[in-house]
Amino acid sequence: MKTQFFKSNPLSDSLLIKNKETLIPILVFFFGIWYFCLRILGTGLEFIPGDLGDSRFINFLLEHGHQWLHGNVNNFWDANFMHPFKNTIAISDNMLGTMPIYSLFRSFGISVETSYQLWWIVICSLNFWSAFFVVKKWFNRWDIAIIVAWVFAFTIFNMGQLNYMQMMIRFMVPIAFYAATKMIETKEMKYFILYSFALIFQFYSVIYTGLFLLYFSVFYIFIFAIVKKEYFFFTYLFRKKNLLKTALTITLSVILMLLIIVPYLNIAEIIGYKTYPEVQAMLPTWKSYLFPNETTYSWTYLNRNFQPSDIYWLHYNFMGILHLLTLVSLPFLWVYWKIKKIRPSRLIIALSITVFIIFLFYFKFDNGFSLYEFVFKLPGMNSIRVMNRFIHVTIFMLLILFALFLLKIPKKWTPFIFLLAVFDNSFTTENLIRQDKLVVESRRVETIQLVKNNRSKSDLSFAIINPNEPPFMTHIDAMFTALELKFPTLNGYSSHGPVNHSVFFQQDNMEGLEKWLDYNTIKKEDVLILERRQ
Repeated sequence: MKTQFFKSNPLSDSLLIKNKETLIPILVFFFGIWYFCLRILGTGLEFIPGDLGDSRFINFLLEHGHQWLHGNVNNFWDANFMHPFKNTIAISDNMLGTMPIYSLFRSFGISVETSYQLWWIVICSLNFWSAFFVVKKWFNRWDIAIIVAWVFAFTIFNMGQLNYMQMMIRFMVPIAFYAATKMIETKEMKYFILYSFALIFQFYSVIYTGLFLLYFSVFYIFIFAIVKKEYFFFTYLFRKKNLLKTALTITLSVILMLLIIVPYLNIAEIIGYKTYPEVQAMLPTWKSYLFPNETTYSWTYLNRNFQPSDIYWLHYNFMGILHLLTLVSLPFLWVYWKIKKIRPSRLIIALSITVFIIFLFYFKFDNGFSLYEFVFKLPGMNSIRVMNRFIHVTIFMLLILFALFLLKIPKKWTPFIFLLAVFDNSFTTENLIRQDKLVVESRRVETIQLVKNNRSKSDLSFAIINPNEPPFMTHIDAMFTALELKFPTLNGYSSHGPVNHSVFFQQDNMEGLEKWLDYNTIKKEDVLILERRQ
């Protein structure tokens, strides 16, 4: 007769499992914040990610939004740079969606640069938890949800985006695809509302990602509906009991979309749209998908041997080997399923077809031909220049496919796969593009003081010229000063701008400034012109 010294308690076992399911994701999340965010920012928040151009421009946009929210800016779209040009915010991103997060930190008296750092940590956190809760809800596997969330939030692909911090705002992508799937499967009104909200919020966060999310999710819905033979699934939206909710959701969505899109349409009429030859060089080739950022720890060989073009910084398309293998394996899996007469889930079929076709259209062959020429004709696509940004959406779609494959693997292997995912996305801090926060802060404060000390009552605007450093650095210094002092500046930095400002934008000297003055018939004596030679 065997003696049982410890009796199993079902209640305590259940609590142990529940605690594990709560504690482990939290621990993994904090590990990710340290490994990814704090190794980039410094444990004492000593560094600002990115360069002194695009990254600091995003900080300016957030600060502009904060000042507008607090009544210190009269018109959100008319920022005081590139004076007297109007609607300047609509030249690039607007940051309206996540600006309140930044503004919250500023409202507590935290500095401009530190609020920017904290805003970014919150964005990375939202990316993690959005992916985690969606995958956990979707597949009822918290262990797989951890892997997906980790890679989605802390992917090596992010390292090539440090200059473009706004592109990391993608926490609505998991919600949109989950809602789109459930919208077809359940035909419940709440998922249509959730899908609409996710799309609108993503547009307000980043226009680029919002546009990609709109087209890719609609295409996925179309494919999934066909695969499931739910050709008329949307008819439930127009049933009598749902009609009011549908009308309100669509009306509100259209109004919100118009509020954000109309300023961009107005600016495009002045500045113009991209042409296909302009964006063709930005299209990824096969080398692009094998080209990681210089910071990669695991894939330095790829970085050294697969540089795709002279504008390599816009071709960091390597997403990690897990993503790449998932993508490349799709055609072979279709053949294998056909030969073995295996019927995969409809979700796998729909996602795999959608992802494969998207990547096929975002691919340039060695002879320059690309199917993207057809995509370029879709509304809004002629405003997009940097092509690799489509990956911010497709990266989640590939992760869902990877998660579906993991469902077939015993749970005991998931810790090992998580470690592989961490290794796959590992990076070193040696080659990071980042700036000393004290240097960034001192530039801003010193420029404000310089203009304040030299300003007179007769000055209607100001300009700073500095031929001894890259023009964008001085332009952004002037923009922060204009915002702080409510004093218009002729300097300006954005993704592009009015043609007649381009000379001053590219050559921050007197010749460039005079061209802009002449074009706008501004008298030189009305402008405070400061020359800085640091």
